[in-house]
Amino acid sequence: MKIEQKCINTARAISAETITNANSGHTGSSVGAATIMFALFKDHLTFSINGTHFLNRDRFVLSAGHLCPLLYTIEHMFGFPITIDDLKQYRKYGSITPGHPHYGETPGVEVSTGPLGQGIANAVGLAIAQSVLAERFNVLDDPIFSNKTYVLAGDGCLMEGVALEAISLAGNLKLNNLILLYDRNSITIDGNVSKSNSEDVKLKFEAQGWNVIICKNGNNYRSVTKAISKAKQSSTKPTIVIFDTVIGYGTKYEGLPEIHGKPLNEEELKLYKNYLMVDEENFAVPEDVKQFCKISTDRNYEIEMDWRRKVNLYSKTNPELYKQLMQFLEIKPIDVEKIVGNKIKDKKISGREANNKILNILAEKYPNIIGGCADVAASTKAFIEDGGIYSAENRRGRNIMFGVREHAMAAIANGIKLYAGLRVFVSTFFVFSNYLLPALRMSALMNQEILYFFTHDSLLVGEDGETHQPIEHLGCLRQIPNVNVCRPCDVKELIACYNIALNSNKPTCFILSKQDLPEQKSTVEQANKGGYVLERDSGKINLVLYATGSEVELALSVKKEMNKSNIKVAVVSFPCLEEFENQSEQYKNSVLFKEVKARIAIEASSDTIWYKYIGEKGKIINVTKFGKSGRGPDVYKKYGFSVANIKKEILKILK
Repeated sequence: MKIEQKCINTARAISAETITNANSGHTGSSVGAATIMFALFKDHLTFSINGTHFLNRDRFVLSAGHLCPLLYTIEHMFGFPITIDDLKQYRKYGSITPGHPHYGETPGVEVSTGPLGQGIANAVGLAIAQSVLAERFNVLDDPIFSNKTYVLAGDGCLMEGVALEAISLAGNLKLNNLILLYDRNSITIDGNVSKSNSEDVKLKFEAQGWNVIICKNGNNYRSVTKAISKAKQSSTKPTIVIFDTVIGYGTKYEGLPEIHGKPLNEEELKLYKNYLMVDEENFAVPEDVKQFCKISTDRNYEIEMDWRRKVNLYSKTNPELYKQLMQFLEIKPIDVEKIVGNKIKDKKISGREANNKILNILAEKYPNIIGGCADVAASTKAFIEDGGIYSAENRRGRNIMFGVREHAMAAIANGIKLYAGLRVFVSTFFVFSNYLLPALRMSALMNQEILYFFTHDSLLVGEDGETHQPIEHLGCLRQIPNVNVCRPCDVKELIACYNIALNSNKPTCFILSKQDLPEQKSTVEQANKGGYVLERDSGKINLVLYATGSEVELALSVKKEMNKSNIKVAVVSFPCLEEFENQSEQYKNSVLFKEVKARIAIEASSDTIWYKYIGEKGKIINVTKFGKSGRGPDVYKKYGFSVANIKKEILKILK
């Protein structure tokens, strides 16, 4: 047996054994795609086993995240700090070998994957980021950014809409640094792919501007490595390499759907090892296999050292560019209030317009801010005015035209942020935020500080009607762990929301108004705490009004009305409930006025989180049904958001 084949068979055996040992996992493709992944690591992937400090390493994304036993095994064979004991702890609580790859837990994992298709979009983002930094910092004789992005996907990945959105955009952008390795075994959990999908993948990718290479024997090492070599030669397009493989290769369940997620039992594993002609000893990696893999690891170490020497020379021959690069890479806390100052003079301005002004003030100071919209930049105003459009012809462009592709937009943003040195924003109408929730969830899982700008935030959208009036969306976002949800009532609160967003390790959703909002007696310092007393009467408080965003102005109007009846009122604004919850209990109690029985929450959403704050006698003025088409103020009033209606509800409580 040739050494290459021995390595591949070893990878298959240990992958299968890892799954058998855990009695859980996906044997089918983990053994079926072994040749592809081994050839990639052996001959093509520029990797570093010592972490992420080698910026010019190739990026590898396992979009088909359920193949992670194979990834962990391959990484162990090539010297990454994943031990046999780690493989034995596969899928066990607290291990570095979880059931799907998780960024920040497992060495060599660039992106958390598992939800099929998103990994392809992440890879598109990584490829975009590389092209941006290469354009800005490479010089002709010294290309310090030259890496490629590889993504391994299966049949399921290519059925997901998010993948197709991203694939289409990648072709349009001519991302020639992107290579998609397609493990085509034509089997999914429920059977043959033909039951649900009969498209011509080759023609489909060609129509979307991709090179297509077909490797008819994805189990033949020479054919596989030759196909990847050819893919690397593309200079004008992204490339897909279609490998025809066999699910469950060599097992008794070869080619059958049941092997997709089936562990082999001990007897089946023993027979499989005999078939592969590998050592029957548990988790055995022969010495000659270790040494053969070490050749690639040593080669990559030298590549990394050469790059480090190149960067050292670059710092001397291109000192200004090097200084700018270091500024890109050093993500420091930002005092947004200090930067914005009093540059926004408007006494009345919409959330989206105020956000445009702040975004552009920051973008002028920080050239590493980049982002885009899902074809609604003219409406959301999330656009860097002098930033240019990112395209195949202009890699310096800072505005990405994502098209009507919300899900891919957010997943691509995750990839851009994960590369290095870039701050990322994305934007769409708030009502369409649910199109991208899976990718936002991955932002939260990976602690990525993506800025999500959602505009047209309530019933006040008006004439577009119930399809465009966000009702349940605030509640949905607030239910996702590790996400800031900010709904500012004015410019100062918006600045505070930026402070919260840019100085955290989590994504932040900005919920911004279409309609103008007046300047309030707020301060950034107060708003930085996520919730604060905006106005209060002197003496003993009889009524507390909690509100966010557009409803803060309404709450203040209600306060004036109640004051006519000598009712003393406090109005509390909550630009960010998540940040408010980070404050001390003493502070929170001082803001909530828990001793007051009449506590009213006013918010044009269906979120019930307010029950946590209002107490037994409190009430929520909210939206419990879908909206209607009509003038925004009319719809708002019809749904109970008027001084008269809220006063009526308050009087019921005060009786």
